[in-house]
Amino acid sequence: MTFLKTILLFLLLVALPVSFTHAAPQKWHAGLLAKNSQLSPNEAATRVQKKLGGRILAIETIQRKKKTFYRIKILTGKGVVRVIMVNANTGRFRVR
Repeated sequence: MTFLKTILLFLLLVALPVSFTHAAPQKWHAGLLAKNSQLSPNEAATRVQKKLGGRILAIETIQRKKKTFYRIKILTGKGVVRVIMVNANTGRFRVR
């Protein structure tokens, strides 16, 4: 009986680390893809429009210090033209 327990313990110890090594790279790759993804100009404009309302007038792509931004002009419901800068990597935006 102790021989059987020893064999089962050995198999458990050998098989357990193998299952963990296969799971780790999948999580790492998924995080890498999400981290390197970027918003498209249309996705950025849609997010701004949903948050602020109004009508999109223009979208311009700007490169600054190896970062991509979108300059979006929007006409608000009150008739005011606003310029919004959207970071393509994070999705955060600032109203000017």
